[in-house]
Amino acid sequence: MTEPTASRPLRVDRFRVQMADTDAAQIIYFGAPVRWAERLATGYVADIGLPTSALLASGRGMPAVDLHVMYRRPLRLDDQVQGELRVHRRSSRSITWQCDFFRKGETELAVQVHLTQVSVKIAGGEPSAVPLPPELIAHLEQQPEPPGERG
Repeated sequence: MTEPTASRPLRVDRFRVQMADTDAAQIIYFGAPVRWAERLATGYVADIGLPTSALLASGRGMPAVDLHVMYRRPLRLDDQVQGELRVHRRSSRSITWQCDFFRKGETELAVQVHLTQVSVKIAGGEPSAVPLPPELIAHLEQQPEPPGERG
């Protein structure tokens, strides 16, 4: 069973497009939003007490199994960007994060990333799907306020 997209972001990050994020035309390189999405998702789970290192040490993991990136508007070198993390879809063993990126002060979406992760047990042989960590479920159900608003 899946749950609908949360209306309020779980995490908001603000950053500037750096040279390493761009191509020769100073427009974002196609792979940059994937790193930004991973930073949003791993930052959120670390903030709620589930850093990736601790998850791996416990014999579990959440590998990415699907990724979609949609480029709507160009982002350029030195643009200030706001990234917002939401849950797009969730089942008992997987979660699809929706990561929306906007140019500062704009409401029109520039880039959107959907990143699906599956909860797995990695200790003792072949990885096998297991339920999402209960700590993650508890925090998602609380839907905390984001640290700031877009703009």
